[in-house]
Amino acid sequence: MKARIVVLAAVVLATVLISRPAHLHGQQGPPAPQNQAAMANMAGMMSQMHANDAKLDELVKKMKGAQGAAKTDAVAEVVAALVEERKNAHEPMMANMMSMMNMMSGGMGHAQPAPAAPKK
Repeated sequence: MKARIVVLAAVVLATVLISRPAHLHGQQGPPAPQNQAAMANMAGMMSQMHANDAKLDELVKKMKGAQGAAKTDAVAEVVAALVEERKNAHEPMMANMMSMMNMMSGGMGHAQPAPAAPKK
């Protein structure tokens, strides 16, 4: 009788251990092509942001050193650059947001991306 209980306990224990999923920490494969494209897109956006920051730094330096009417022109130049940067940053964010909404709805076409506004 005791032998049967020991065998049964061993079978149950073996079944539990075998049925447990393996721990996969750190065992993921290479990134999927879609992730690589997203990473490349992110790198491009970061590069553009750094270029915009450098441009704004130069405009602000010019503005701080200007006097009189030249200062007003320099301030207008900084404001125009900020507005342009905001417009250019807004479009990709909205497209990305619409893409995410489409994926969240199961890709069933519930959310349609807005048409891109014509550039001026």
